[in-house]
Amino acid sequence: MKKIFEKVIIVSSLLGLVFFYGCSEDEVIEEVASSIDISLSATTSDGNSLVSGGNVTAADSFSIVISITAEAGFNTLNISGDVASSTINRNDLDIASGTTNAEVTLTVSTSNSLGDGSIDFEAVDEEGNTANASFSFVVVSPAAKIQTAVMLYAPLGDSSSQTFYSIANNQTYSLGNVISTSDPVSASIDFGYYYGSSDNAALASPAEYTIYDLSAWGSQNATTLAVTTITSAEYLEMVSVSDIETALAGVDVTDANGTITNLSANDILMFKTVDNVQGLIHVSTITGTDGSDGMIELEMKLAASE
Repeated sequence: MKKIFEKVIIVSSLLGLVFFYGCSEDEVIEEVASSIDISLSATTSDGNSLVSGGNVTAADSFSIVISITAEAGFNTLNISGDVASSTINRNDLDIASGTTNAEVTLTVSTSNSLGDGSIDFEAVDEEGNTANASFSFVVVSPAAKIQTAVMLYAPLGDSSSQTFYSIANNQTYSLGNVISTSDPVSASIDFGYYYGSSDNAALASPAEYTIYDLSAWGSQNATTLAVTTITSAEYLEMVSVSDIETALAGVDVTDANGTITNLSANDILMFKTVDNVQGLIHVSTITGTDGSDGMIELEMKLAASE
């Protein structure tokens, strides 16, 4: 019994020594770094919320608010990625050492280049601790400007029919409208409609329009018009400026001039004005011939945004 007790004492003593030495060894106590956090929020130029990875329109802008909370005090914000690299420190923000909260607003202007982009942010506190965040976006083409239900009428002897059209003004004019005004309306007119015995339904620029005498006009614009091989189904699917520009790039304008004859419903034409506005014309319907009921209805999609 005595021997067993001695053994218990020895074991207990050994355990005590292990505990003693385990606690008295030089310990490396890890120092907890001061916390630092960075958060982002963004809005489009028209004030709508923009999430990371969202779409932004080419040649537009959006704003990112960078909010930083730094336990040891904010020191520096580094910005890089698909923007000009920059560094903003607390002196730039006119805040004192030890300030734990800082906010920076970055306005980003997108280019005309479409595709993915991202911006990287690194916040640094006064002890050198860092926090990182990134904001991604996709630059997309703006919606194409659409001008619908443009109705042009065959020329009449009394010059009263709304025969001519201004793309810039999105307005129709009669010959009488143009001649009777002191305002230089003719400078804005891009083409007119007529129905000829052999030409049938036709569009012509003022420079090539022969049905009326336009010699009294101050300007006779030489708008380029050309037939395309684009189908009406393909035309309907085109919704962005980029869609229109891509389609126009595929149109052969080698022999294009200012007159297109023998038009039919669902023809798709291209145009280019003297002011370099380009787009597509969809012939919606053609009614009648050269009488008072003669009419063509057009829709236009411009390689330009609203």
